[in-house]
Amino acid sequence: MYITFGSVAAGLPPFAGIYLSVLDALSGEPLRVLMTTGSAIDPGSLAPLPANARVEKWRPQASVMPHASAVVGHGGFGTTMVALAGGVPQVVIPLFAADQFVNAERVAAIGAGVCLDGGPEAVPALAAALAEVLGDPAYEEKALGVAAAMGKLPDVASSVSFLEQLGGR
Repeated sequence: MYITFGSVAAGLPPFAGIYLSVLDALSGEPLRVLMTTGSAIDPGSLAPLPANARVEKWRPQASVMPHASAVVGHGGFGTTMVALAGGVPQVVIPLFAADQFVNAERVAAIGAGVCLDGGPEAVPALAAALAEVLGDPAYEEKALGVAAAMGKLPDVASSVSFLEQLGGR
């Protein structure tokens, strides 16, 4: 299980406490947790950690996805897209930006995960949401389907010639 709330949330006082709340909420669950905090929080400040958790400032997300059973995030574009491309189901807790809410709703609408509205106040529902996502193979099937569709898209480099033509070059 991979948990990240991006690179901004930890530096915003209304959201900085979500890291400790999530660790507490998942401490008794039969899950292995990798959480990244970004640079605004020292992982040591979250000690003592639950036995099932590891916290780091940063880990390349593409290297984590092949090992993640699910992703918990805030619906930021980067994490959401890397999880979708990796076929990993998600529990999304949107926090502060409009795109986070749109992304969370879309992940839920396509069946690749669930959205927990309420920001940090939604954390008490996290363990149940993860049990749902991990216990129902349909979430992983949908996430894998999205990954397969994304894999068939043209490489972004192929857009250059199209944009040049569009621009009249």
